[in-house]
This record gives sequence, structure tokens and C-alpha cells, in this order.
Amino acid sequence: MALTRDIARFVCELDAARIPEAAFATVRRGMADCVGVAFAGSVEPVSAHALALLDDAPRQGTSRIWAGDACVGAADAARTNAVMAHALDFDDTGLEGHPSVVLAPVVLAEAERLGSSWRDAVVAYVAGYETWAELLGRDQDRHHAKGWHPTAVFGTVAAAAASSRMRGLPQAATRNALGIAASMAGGLVANFGSMTKALQVGLAASNGMLAATLAERGLSAAADALESPTGLLHAISPAGRVRLDGDCRIGQDWQILRQGLNVKRYPACYATHRVIDAALQLHAPLAGRIADIDEIVIELGEVQAAMLRREPPDNGLDARFSAPYVVACALLRGDVRLQDFREQAVLAAQLRQLLPRSRVVLLSQRDALEPLFSPADRVRVRMRDGSTVESAAVQRARGHASRPLEHAELAAKFLDCAGIVLDEAGARAWWAHVCAPDDAPVRWPARTRRASAATL
Repeated sequence: MALTRDIARFVCELDAARIPEAAFATVRRGMADCVGVAFAGSVEPVSAHALALLDDAPRQGTSRIWAGDACVGAADAARTNAVMAHALDFDDTGLEGHPSVVLAPVVLAEAERLGSSWRDAVVAYVAGYETWAELLGRDQDRHHAKGWHPTAVFGTVAAAAASSRMRGLPQAATRNALGIAASMAGGLVANFGSMTKALQVGLAASNGMLAATLAERGLSAAADALESPTGLLHAISPAGRVRLDGDCRIGQDWQILRQGLNVKRYPACYATHRVIDAALQLHAPLAGRIADIDEIVIELGEVQAAMLRREPPDNGLDARFSAPYVVACALLRGDVRLQDFREQAVLAAQLRQLLPRSRVVLLSQRDALEPLFSPADRVRVRMRDGSTVESAAVQRARGHASRPLEHAELAAKFLDCAGIVLDEAGARAWWAHVCAPDDAPVRWPARTRRASAATL
């Protein structure tokens, strides 16, 4: 068994003709959504720190900072765009992490640098996605529970695969890129709810590209860096129950179709999305009765709850990782939107009064298809008169791969996010570009901002 070699071979030999048409649609949806949420995230404090890293970088590079005018080196652009796209935790999910926020910035920055098409970018994205899926699927245990952030760990190797595919590296160099990236992989669940969560995602993107650059220049790595008993998979395995040998099935059963991408309907940690949907079922029945609520019972999985550690939330970052906050928001306001994570909204008196009335009940059962989640989440509200109102069980959140957003809903989300930075014409121009034909080159329109672009 030579896992690193077999993945490298797959990456090198993958071409557009092999990829199912449905996969193209999934990837294009994920890339479009990623660009949109980067605009919204560009005004967050962590994005200013990402931009500060560019202070000494040449501003005559090849790849665009999406929410700004600057063109910088491809790896710098990928890191910055990834940080901005993850700043609000509004980007898509899948593979127990966030695939597009790593892969889209990498393949689009490379496409600009190389003059490549959207089709080329999709092929490279799929190479990265399938690499990530193959590695993740070899462990019986969940990396979140051990403290590893899969997006920052597996995303680094996936980014190296995607960058290698964009560059057309030969198999030996691609294998080295995977091995180099394995030594750069890392990121912690402990940093969820802080700016560092977005930073470690950005570093996954740029480190993956750096690995490809070094491999292209001839830097070597262990031929078995992924599967060795002292390699990445065993080193990060929560309990050592990881398959280091056996067949590599990458490309035989397309995981991009089986697992897909879950586009977020709400700008909060994805672990909360099912209870948000559950709480929204109760908004209308509780209209005018919020003050009479005695207790809010939130049922969700143990692993989900382990990601939600900010109680009570003091700011928007904390609130995105607070099940009581997002449930209270849904019950009270009838939606969970970007403006609900501004400081004034988080500290609103009526909403804060609901937080002490919330109780989280942990479910130990695991969903057979998505082990990070319970089989279903729900919300139950008990009123002061003893009556109860209960949601139906929610197995899949809106926007899940099995319940995808309609094209119009995705467009509305994109325009809403881009509208934070752009005027309406500018937002629509960007939407048109992310919907360009597959054979069109990756290019971006001029940016029309609402305010000064001095910091971008």
C-alpha cells in the first residue's frame, strides 16, 4: 500500500472528462458562495489582521484580493481570501470541515496566475476534495473530539493537491507536495470562536500552495508521509484506529457527489443550524408569548455541543458558537441573519433575558451518515402555564447537500453578503462573474465600493 503515491497519481491523472456533470454544479455553487461570504467577512476585525500580513508583499502580483483592489502573490491572495471567507463562519461545510473556504481561494488564485478557466479550477477543486475525503474516511474516530480542526489539518493537504493539479506537476513532485503539506497541517478546536479559527483556515490554503511551490522547485518529502506509522494519519488519529494500509479508493466512488457541500443558510457554526431550523418552526406559535417562556430545551449531539463553547456570548464571535443565543434569536426574531451578530443585537435586553432559560440536552447517538451530528435535533419550549410547544425533529438543515438552496436563494445570499462592501451594480457584476461558463477564464470585474477602499 502506498497511499501518498496513489493520491498523487489520482491528482495528476484527473481530467474534466472523468468528473460527473453534477459534481461541476456542486463545486461551482461552493466557489460562488465562498466568494460572496468573503465580501461580508472583509469588514471583520480578523480581516484587517490578514491584510496587515500583506504590508511587505508586492502589490503587483497576479491574484486578486476579492474584496479589494490589490493583486498580490497567489499564496498571499489565497490566505487573505480564505481568512475573509471564514471570518463570519458563513462558508459551506462538508467532510467534517469547510472545503470551499480552503479550496476555492487556492484554485481561483492559481487560475488567475496561470490564465486558467473555471473548468480547470473545478478539476483542481475536485482533486483536493477527493484527497481530503480519502484521508478523513480512513479514521474511525472524529478528529474534532480530539481537538483537531479538520479544515486546517486535511485542508492543508487538500490545498497542496489542488495547487499541484492547477500547476500540472508530475506525479513525483505532487507526491512531494502532499508530504510537505503533511508537515504543515494543524489547527485546533480550542480556537473556535476566536479570530484564530479563520487564520488557521487561511494558513491551510497558503501552506498547501507553499508545499506545491517547494515541490515544484525540487524539495523532497517522505514517500509515505501520509500513511507511515509515524506519518500524518497516525499522528493525528484520536484513538489510533486509523487505516494505514488497504486499497485507496480515491476517484472510484465520487465523494463530491456522496457527501457534497452544505451551503449555510445562517451565519453561525454549522453545528447550530439544525436547532435554528427547529426553533424557526416555533417562531409563529410563540408570537406575542416570548415573555411567558419558562424554559427552552435544546437537544443536539455531544460532538456538536463540544464545538459550541462560548456561554454566555459577549460579542458576535461568541454568539456564532452559542446554541442558546441562535435559538433565542430564531424564536424572538424569526430568522438568524448577519445583523444578529452585531454587538447591539447580541446584547439586546429582550434576547439576553432568554439565555438563562435555555438548557442544552446532549444526545449520545450518532448519525450513521454524518457522525459529527446526532440523528436529529429539536427544540422544546415550556411556558409558565405548564404548556409546551415542540418542534419536529430536524435531520438535515436547510442548505444541506440533500436540501440544497435554490439558485435564487444562493444569489440572494451572495448579493446580501457582497452588498456590505459593494453597491448593487458591483454586487451583481461579481455574481455574473462567479456564474461564468466553465470554459471562461477566471477574471474579476472592477469593484464599486460603498465606502473608501483605503484598507483593501
